[in-house]
Amino acid sequence: MIRILIADDHPLVRQRLVQILAEGFSGAYFEEAVDTPSLLNRAQEKDWDIIISDLAMPGGGGLAALEKIKESKPHIPVLIISIYPEEQYAQRVIQSGAAAFLNKDKADDLLVVAVKSIVSTARK
Repeated sequence: MIRILIADDHPLVRQRLVQILAEGFSGAYFEEAVDTPSLLNRAQEKDWDIIISDLAMPGGGGLAALEKIKESKPHIPVLIISIYPEEQYAQRVIQSGAAAFLNKDKADDLLVVAVKSIVSTARK
C-alpha cells in the first residue's frame, strides 16, 4: 500500500488529486494538509512514500516546506505541483530538492505516471 500526503490550500484541488491517485493506486492511503504548518506536522508523523505539495500555500509555501522536509526526512520524495508555469519554477524546485515539478493543468494526464516513477526510483 502506498502512503501519500497531499498538501494544497484549495479543498477542490486536494479532492481531485486524491481522486486521480485513487484510480491509479488501488488501496492507497491518503492524508491531506491545508497549509504549510499542517504539511510539516503531517510529514513528520509518518514515513510517506511520497509527499505532493502545492508551491504556493499559506504559512510559508511549498519551497519552505520542502527545505524542512528534506532536512528531517531526506528519503521521502516530494513532488511540487503548481498552477505556475513549469519554465519559471521547475528548475528552482528541482535544485531545492524536489523529486519533480508538475503543472496542475497536466495532473489529469501525468500525475499517476509521475508518482509511479518517483516512488519506484526512491525505493531503489
